[in-house]
Amino acid sequence: MQNNHWYAVKNQSLAIYSRSAGFDLAMYETYDQRVKAELRKRAVEQALIAIQLACSDQKFDVASIKKGVYVIALSNPLSIGYRYKRSQVIYIGRGNILGRIKSHFEKKLFDFMLSLSGADFDFYFARPARAGTANYFKHAEHLMLDYFTNQYGGIDDKRRFPILNKNAGNNQYFSEGSDWWKKPLKAIGHRPLWELWPTNFGDFPPLDE
Repeated sequence: MQNNHWYAVKNQSLAIYSRSAGFDLAMYETYDQRVKAELRKRAVEQALIAIQLACSDQKFDVASIKKGVYVIALSNPLSIGYRYKRSQVIYIGRGNILGRIKSHFEKKLFDFMLSLSGADFDFYFARPARAGTANYFKHAEHLMLDYFTNQYGGIDDKRRFPILNKNAGNNQYFSEGSDWWKKPLKAIGHRPLWELWPTNFGDFPPLDE
């Protein structure tokens, strides 16, 4: 497990999580509230299992990372139309990675993924480390959010970050000699074929609210 290195878990599907839990996501709206709650609970459990297994295959113990950073993005062929240019990134976060991902799923990420039924999602995880510092992970998150704002512009003047972010992070004012943290924010690999624009009715609450 390397420091300052990104581990990718790609093409994650809410429909597959649900199917693994014994439910059909396409039937979600027809289920009563009790069944919906059970589907959500079990699908989140399957999501965490799938993410941990994919990380384990890469020799990355995601459950042990308490001061990590992570990025959630749309998988190809989808992207979000931000002010300056498109990006697949929808959220940048930090902290206890697996605990934060679980909380996101339980509170708001499940609904966001449900609204894009059929879409897959990519997760990127890293363990920032810098000698002599305890809060470098906070600085790495701030750098990523600041870079995103400058490169992509967010939705508008008020919402300058990825669509599910609200806060600018915590600048620790460290001098930075490496840009390892940029990798999942750059448009690399296959170009997305579709660019989505949120409507006023699709203004989802931020995950860091």
